[in-house]
Amino acid sequence: MAIGAAGLLWAGALWCVRRAAIALARAIVAPSPRPQTRIHASTDTTVTLEADRRTLHRGQFGLWFGDGGHAVVGHAIAYDRETGTVSRELLEVTGDLSAAAEGVWTGHLHPDPAALRRRYGEVRLPVPGGAAPAWVVVPEEAGHPVTWAIHIHGHNSTRVTALRSVPATDALGMTSLVVSFRGDGEGPSVPGGASQLGQREWEDVDAAIAFALAHGAERVVLVGWSLGGALALQLSERSAHRAAIDRLVLVAPVTDWRAAIRNVAAERGLPGWVGALAIRALADPVTAGNAGLPEPIDFDLLDWSRPGRLTVPTLVLHSDGDREVPLSSSLLFAMANPRLVRLVELPPAEHTWEYNVDPAAFNAAVIEFQPAREDGAVG
Repeated sequence: MAIGAAGLLWAGALWCVRRAAIALARAIVAPSPRPQTRIHASTDTTVTLEADRRTLHRGQFGLWFGDGGHAVVGHAIAYDRETGTVSRELLEVTGDLSAAAEGVWTGHLHPDPAALRRRYGEVRLPVPGGAAPAWVVVPEEAGHPVTWAIHIHGHNSTRVTALRSVPATDALGMTSLVVSFRGDGEGPSVPGGASQLGQREWEDVDAAIAFALAHGAERVVLVGWSLGGALALQLSERSAHRAAIDRLVLVAPVTDWRAAIRNVAAERGLPGWVGALAIRALADPVTAGNAGLPEPIDFDLLDWSRPGRLTVPTLVLHSDGDREVPLSSSLLFAMANPRLVRLVELPPAEHTWEYNVDPAAFNAAVIEFQPAREDGAVG
């Protein structure tokens, strides 16, 4: 009887372990809603918000509210511990912020490409499974740029996220193509909206490279944010147009998904073995399906911490304030590719908020990384 009870306890423990690992695996690949931030008050020049780690963060940010309303919020000017609120500068507003009781705090400084005050248009790129819309943003000094920048957003976000890197490539005279891809809510849908962590999404961005080359580009610079960095790395190795990829600019990139998942587990206070089991679940054909994936994840394919794979000069912009993708991953990536990678560590920032904290340093690093051409032009 004792053996039977022990066996039941053991079976129950194994079931709980498996359930925790599958839950983490699903959380890694599935889209998740952004938390709401309470808006206490606003004036023409300030907004008062519920104070937390994100709304107290140094820098300039975006606040989505209502039905498409957007505010650009500046630095904090007052923090009231008793009421748990923070007041920040209000720099720009589209919509009626005074009527909003809550909003979504993001790094989105530009609600759309019109905010960049450049000529732009939208194209629909044919990709596997349908079409993916992309913005084409023309630089101020248009001319006939032969280098295009392709900006690739991250997981659980949209192309609005990647507009932050357009000012730097605009200053270099590059036409920018800001893309979407499958599963991001704008590109083709995928079952359950599950991300394949770059394993397949790169194919959609390859169509963007083809578009750029068909419209006057001779070479492209890929600018990848987080998961977008993983896509850029896959393209540098697997794209049919990889010979035209001149450079990579990676912002808080996922260069090793195993390390990123272990880090997420640790940030959630989970034991290390839960992260290890989640990785195993995503790599297994049966349990990957339970997590919502159409096929298992090949983590070796997505691991760029090993020497010898990278062939393209690469700039990495990252911060030790990143709680999602650890700076250590970028350090190992740079150490594995010392001749090709330039790592610029920017002031402490949450994941992909490096631009929000120090846009001048961000832009300067991107501009300095792109060499002048022999004819004296940069693009």
